[in-house]
Amino acid sequence: MAVRRKRSGKSLWEERFFIKLSKHHKRNVRKKVTKLLKKLDSVKNSMVARSKKYEVECNISLEEIRELAYDAYGTPCKYSGRILTIDNMVFDHIIPISKGGESTKDNIQVISKFSNNMKGSLNEEHFLLLLEWLSTVPEELQQDLSIRLAHGIH
Repeated sequence: MAVRRKRSGKSLWEERFFIKLSKHHKRNVRKKVTKLLKKLDSVKNSMVARSKKYEVECNISLEEIRELAYDAYGTPCKYSGRILTIDNMVFDHIIPISKGGESTKDNIQVISKFSNNMKGSLNEEHFLLLLEWLSTVPEELQQDLSIRLAHGIH
């Protein structure tokens, strides 16, 4: 009788992400999977540290972070439409942590880095108002202002 090895959670996630990332990348898929899993570990550690700093709850698990990343990978950002990949996906607090938003599954979303930079410390309601207003100005101005917001104006 063959002994079946129990796989660690990471190995299962490596397999899942390998299949998912293979649809979006032609080369170096294993390397990208390893990089993504490390990034997700770092995201979790960062959320714990930032939540502690701002004295807000942090009960999102690494498993939930991986699930959010898996579900979002290769889909368009809800704000910018940019396809989410390891190079541009970030975990955003819908209600910013600096304004009391907790690090919980219900308050975390995966969006593009560009959108996250534009959103800054705005809550989702205010950011949607900004995007709505931007859609009313000429396209050239819209693009210029979006880039300026994403790069941060002081």
